[in-house]
Amino acid sequence: MYADSASVLLDSIQAPDELTDKDFAHWCMLCGKVTDEAATGLLPIYQWQRAQQWFTEHGTAEEQAQIDLYLGRAYVEDGEYDKAMQIYADALQLAKEHQAYNVAGYICAYMADLYGFRDITSERLEKRKEASNFFKKARNYKSYAYALKDLACECTLTDSFNCTIPLLQKADSISQLLHNKDLTADVANAFGVIYEAQEKYKNAERYFLKAIETGSKESYKDSISLLHIYIKDNQLAKAHEWIETITKHNDIAYYFNQAYYLLYKAEGKYKEALHYKEICSDMLDSLTLVQNETKVLEIEKKYNNAKIREENELLKITQQRNTIIIIIAISLFLLSVAGYIIYRQRSKAKIYYQQTILDKMKIELLHLSAALEEKKQILQKALADKENNAHKLQQEIEVISYKYNRLQKQSLETSTVGKKLISLTKKNRLEDSQLPTDKTWHSIMTEVDKIYPQFYSLLKEAFPNLTESEYQYCYLHIFGFDANDEAKLLGINPASVRMKRTRIYQEVQLKHNKETFLRDYIIKNLLK
Repeated sequence: MYADSASVLLDSIQAPDELTDKDFAHWCMLCGKVTDEAATGLLPIYQWQRAQQWFTEHGTAEEQAQIDLYLGRAYVEDGEYDKAMQIYADALQLAKEHQAYNVAGYICAYMADLYGFRDITSERLEKRKEASNFFKKARNYKSYAYALKDLACECTLTDSFNCTIPLLQKADSISQLLHNKDLTADVANAFGVIYEAQEKYKNAERYFLKAIETGSKESYKDSISLLHIYIKDNQLAKAHEWIETITKHNDIAYYFNQAYYLLYKAEGKYKEALHYKEICSDMLDSLTLVQNETKVLEIEKKYNNAKIREENELLKITQQRNTIIIIIAISLFLLSVAGYIIYRQRSKAKIYYQQTILDKMKIELLHLSAALEEKKQILQKALADKENNAHKLQQEIEVISYKYNRLQKQSLETSTVGKKLISLTKKNRLEDSQLPTDKTWHSIMTEVDKIYPQFYSLLKEAFPNLTESEYQYCYLHIFGFDANDEAKLLGINPASVRMKRTRIYQEVQLKHNKETFLRDYIIKNLLK
């Protein structure tokens, strides 16, 4: 697979979420395969879940196990190891039942990695063995050789050196048959690492040199490992000679500086060693900073994806709701027309009139259809016009703001204290015992603060010279009562209420021409 070209082609799809379920599922599968080849990042979890749902209903067992593997890996990237392990286990069971041995091998390999995160050595070793057996059954000899190499390395962790060499020898034989230099280099590197752990430095040197001779992509790591061998074996002159023969590369500058540090430290040249140690520390700090920035960017990307997804879901829900409303309206209309026609058909005396009505309706429908088509064309042209689109968006914002303000007012009116105040205003006259008490005022202020947060502080800022009773009046005024109702609730005459309003108007030097202007001012200018 030409992974880079495939990745560019897949990325060229602007809105993959808008694809059909079938196309989207296959797009996800291809993205996963590109990830395996090019080591790029996995898709978000929700996209794998959507693909999994389609493959569960329509895909083969091997495809289902493969998409489950990608979903599990996505969970691992997000740190949700329990969910990942459960998905791996289900996918492995499915793959074994349908003899999808190649996929089963990869699942076992990733399960072993997950056990490694949790330091469960025995389970990790068992999964490495299962992976190698599955790859062998699938005749995937390249992956089989890699699995043998990984199994040998696992045995090394448990100090089981007796079984490591035969495993690596078998892997090495396979690599020679396949003529795969990267595989040959990896196996030789594993030999070198194991011999280094056993302090058999001559054997380790031989295999690291073999790995370097392959010219693989990561042969520089073998060069660094060979330097470490020379330093550990106290062959410092040879280490100097070797390090000078290596071509320096920006990507491996850290390893060279680290090697110089170890070399000078072994020679007792602590000043030079400290110099290279500081260089390594600076590089690590820079790398850590870049990694942290990358993680932040990844988190921001996931957040933006989640936000876009949420907005898309809300848009879909709105569209579905509107579609349902339209369908219901059309259905009711059609039922009405059908009922009308049936009713008219039962009246033989009015057949001619009925036919005339039907003809007229058909003509009107044709006119409406033509008008609708014309409107559609006008709408398409209008949508192409950015300026008109912006105007439309502004109108929508104003409508939403209006609905939001209306909803706030309804919330006040339907609250417990709101209902109580409304019921009091409907009475002709209130007794003293029915006038708002301190408890009622507290409920009024609490309810207003709940619906209009920071109401008091905003009033204080806008009208700094008002008295507390006038601030309290503003809380009552926000309910939208007229002057007579407010006077009734306050137990005063309407003229006193108008004086209160005039006092507040003078505070902001407003000119008013209707009684509700103060409430409108507060809503539009303070609580917007």
